Amino acid sequence: MVILCQTGVSIVNVEKHVLLLRISYWVPALADFVIAYLALMPQEMGLTDIVYPMGLTSVIAFSWGVLLLISDRRPMERRWILIPTILVVSLLTVVRVIFSQKSLIEFSIGILSFGIVLVLFMSYSYYYANKKST
Repeated sequence: MVILCQTGVSIVNVEKHVLLLRISYWVPALADFVIAYLALMPQEMGLTDIVYPMGLTSVIAFSWGVLLLISDRRPMERRWILIPTILVVSLLTVVRVIFSQKSLIEFSIGILSFGIVLVLFMSYSYYYANKKST
């Protein structure tokens, strides 16, 4: 795939499967960094003080984001990291739905849609990259 700048000149010649993998690493990594930040803000979680599980959540989310960015350095060789990432994003999406059904958090169609679209996109990227490698 050729990416063109405004003048129409090719600035990067990137294979489609590599571009899809890189997007599949960066989008959830950025989401992880946002989660890591928000988990350290008690007022965002409906609390007055930070509690230990929030700190753990923040560390895990930040670490997973770093892992995804490291995977971007060798996208094809490290594409396997999308498998557990798909699992994590799926589980986070399901847990959010369960907690919103119990009225413990507010329901957000945007966050639900983001989780579903991200899982589908990462799944397609992984499938397409595997298809290209064979």
